[in-house]
Amino acid sequence: MFDELAALNQRPQPFSVYTAKTLWTDMHISAQMLDFHLDAEGDMASRRADSIAAIVGWLDARFGLAGKAVCDLGCGPRLYASRMAERGARVTGLDFSVRSVDYGRRAAAGSHLALDIEVCDYLKDDLPAGQDLVLLIYADLCALSPHQRRILYAKVRAALKPGGYFVCDVFSRGQFDQREEGTSYGRRLMDGFWAEGDYFGFLTTFLYDDLNLALDRYLIVEPQRRREIFNWLQYFEPESLTAELGENGFDVEAVVDVLTGEPWQVSSSEFALIAKR
Repeated sequence: MFDELAALNQRPQPFSVYTAKTLWTDMHISAQMLDFHLDAEGDMASRRADSIAAIVGWLDARFGLAGKAVCDLGCGPRLYASRMAERGARVTGLDFSVRSVDYGRRAAAGSHLALDIEVCDYLKDDLPAGQDLVLLIYADLCALSPHQRRILYAKVRAALKPGGYFVCDVFSRGQFDQREEGTSYGRRLMDGFWAEGDYFGFLTTFLYDDLNLALDRYLIVEPQRRREIFNWLQYFEPESLTAELGENGFDVEAVVDVLTGEPWQVSSSEFALIAKR
């Protein structure tokens, strides 16, 4: 056990271990994530219901969603997708969480909306072609390594019509500056989030200041198994992300406040980029 705890406190190379799928494919954890998604008053896995409505509102005002083909990457239980479909968009929602997709399909059944929700890993599977708008909402881009982001950008470009738009939101460098390194430990850490039965949870947070990168590294010790979870979060500055998108074939037209669609001004909040193919 000493060796495991010593390893837990060693700083890994950036993105050297990737376990993000665990949050969405483990049967117990994915159930907790779905509950967080559906909490209309919380901001854990999805934004609050009023925030989601505001975001869809400015997307509609800017792009005119009616009649547009929209692909919602990481759609979860269709919280954004259904609202866009209600405004007349033809929406394809993609997510690799079977639990979230099943919920979204059941919730959309009988609605007669132009809404299709599919199980898909957007880093591996082909995206639907002919899209006017591709969305990656609630900082999903922040969980991806530079290599994974390049893969994603190529897939998004292939999915978009010429002149189509890619919209993504990310956490800012100002938010990174508010984070701290540290360690914590608890029995049933995070109130049973990580396993159905009894367990001990250990968390070490590492910050990579030169990369604007954070890692929450968990060790979950159950009676019959031990697991590690690596949650990487990349934080961005508008200039660097604009350059990155430019190198991958996009022209960034605007950096905006996520909730309003107005020009971004608060450096300690997340921002969204509107990029044209």
